[in-house]
Amino acid sequence: MRIRITKSSILFIISIAFILLLLIYIGIYEIFQTLISADPMYIILAVILQIIVSLMLAMRWRYITKILGYKVSIKNLLLLVLMGQFINNITPSMKGGGEAFRAYYLSKLEKIPKGLTFSTVVVERVLDTGIFLFFTLFVIGYFVIKGFKYLEYLILAWVFLFLLTAITIYLIINKKLLIKIVTKASRFICKYCSYNYDEEKILKSIDEFYNSMKFLKNRKASEVFVAVFLSIGWYALDILKVWLLFLSLSYIVSIVSVATVYLITLLSGVLSITPSGFGTADTIMILSFSAFRISPSVAAAVTLLDRFVSYIIPTIFGYISMLIIKKELEK
Repeated sequence: MRIRITKSSILFIISIAFILLLLIYIGIYEIFQTLISADPMYIILAVILQIIVSLMLAMRWRYITKILGYKVSIKNLLLLVLMGQFINNITPSMKGGGEAFRAYYLSKLEKIPKGLTFSTVVVERVLDTGIFLFFTLFVIGYFVIKGFKYLEYLILAWVFLFLLTAITIYLIINKKLLIKIVTKASRFICKYCSYNYDEEKILKSIDEFYNSMKFLKNRKASEVFVAVFLSIGWYALDILKVWLLFLSLSYIVSIVSVATVYLITLLSGVLSITPSGFGTADTIMILSFSAFRISPSVAAAVTLLDRFVSYIIPTIFGYISMLIIKKELEK
């Protein structure tokens, strides 16, 4: 058996080593004692919330595709959402290439034009990022007043994410520039990956993408509100999930503090080069909880539990979902 050591694998190993050093510094015994005192009932509830979050993401995706005139299987969408989470979890930063894979395989499974499927995931990303930037702006303002050791890092991550979103929106508006970028990138990929370059097919997909974006743009405000509501809803449940992990340790903490640290952690993962923000996000999470005068051992225990609920379980489910999707396509 030949073992291929990829860049992501090396970064993952380094991240694990970094987390272990951090845990040793805090105190492995104290963290272990805190973990074994956890109430499994709250952890099970957190896992259920994680599943509900995935289901809400699938429902939102189905709603957006329904606006475009396509009735899509909720089972396929849930499998694709889980597969996307798996890909995001094994790629650098906390949001990787899962969206592109979701769009591609949705087109294959449901026989929907690729341009339309890609437009749906772009709408999802813009919604999520817009809401996230709005709320994190208040968090950064709070830490500007109160002070935070890694404030410059957070501001840099916020600016980077804002610029990335602005560029994405600009490309959506500027069709000629998008065509130029996509065709050049496609030629490069086809040249080095032995794919056939089909410019007519690419241009057709771009036209489909723009037509669907125009269609979504002209929808009623009430239809857009449903998608926004579902976007805010999954963020709220994700925050509630972390709060439940504190309750599992019989530790009472403000939901506002949890929400603040949650947003900071996601923001810190934007600039991370490690898979799913491993190491970087965990350190920021522990330090941020400590800034709210939460015991380091409790903060570390909650961070580990959150990794189990939000990373390990979705990664396992996502991998299984990917195998099911590939099996479906083989049929």
